[in-house]
Amino acid sequence: MLNYDQTDQDLRLLFEAAPNGMIATDQGGVITFANAQIVKMFGYSRTELIGRSIEILIPERFRSAHTAMRSAFTKRPETRAMGGGRDLFGLRKDGTEFPVEVGLNPFRSGDRLLVVGCIIDISERKRHEEHMRIVMNELSHRSKNLLMVVLSIANQTVRRATSFSEFQQHFEARLLAISRCHDLLVEKGWTGASIEALVSAQLRPFMDDPAARIDAAGPPIMLKPEAAQNIGLALHELATNAMKYGALSSPAGQIVIRWDIDELCSPKRFRMSWQERGGPPVEPPTHEGFGHKLLTHFITGALDTEVRLAFPPEGFAWSIDCQEQLLLLR
Repeated sequence: MLNYDQTDQDLRLLFEAAPNGMIATDQGGVITFANAQIVKMFGYSRTELIGRSIEILIPERFRSAHTAMRSAFTKRPETRAMGGGRDLFGLRKDGTEFPVEVGLNPFRSGDRLLVVGCIIDISERKRHEEHMRIVMNELSHRSKNLLMVVLSIANQTVRRATSFSEFQQHFEARLLAISRCHDLLVEKGWTGASIEALVSAQLRPFMDDPAARIDAAGPPIMLKPEAAQNIGLALHELATNAMKYGALSSPAGQIVIRWDIDELCSPKRFRMSWQERGGPPVEPPTHEGFGHKLLTHFITGALDTEVRLAFPPEGFAWSIDCQEQLLLLR
């Protein structure tokens, strides 16, 4: 126990300039001193605090328990942290509550035993902890989703591969496509990715001069993270097929990409299209491979979404039409 033979004036001078809230009560829990930080923290003037019970600063649901703990402390006074693993809250004059940490110290002032409390407002820390909890939960959710996407891609790729080298080639290319999507999302704090950046990132690996082969245009639009990943994979698959069989397999071939929002529909509709031209004559496929499945089903998995694939001789075409809120950040 600390033993000081000081006056209340000495106590005031000692604690007044402290950066944390400092408050003193007598053995009956009556407030005898409060520094400027306590006044600021709780919204009471010193006049309103001095002579009042400390319980006015404690939410009503905790007051009876606090009275019992205060009585136990005076019987066995020693420096300690208050709470013992429990969440503690202060009560402001305006009735709002806020989380606090409290340290208690017995203090001798003349022949009186005072209890000095150091009170810290930990609202910002709690907000940070809650933010981190949300971030970790979101990270866990995204990681699980990503693993499921990778597993699905692996399963579908290995089923259609005729050799290990073919599986390795296609699987690695699709993982790199996911990686490029994630790079864009990380740049924006995982809030979303712009369609323009997504088109550029996914098509750049397929050609030396994308500007000469790709005609992409549309309004500035941000995709939700999951939509960015799925459309990014679709763009990769479209470009891969175009390199093998379509417009990008011919020196004169070009790809026209358009996206827009139909403001006249209610709810608004998002539309995106891929049109190839200048490549070899197109013939409809004789079977539906993983690329077809990815371009028609894997891209959204949402209701009220229409995906079209067309195989006119002049060039393959793909389009998506869905409710705006399914894919876009607004």
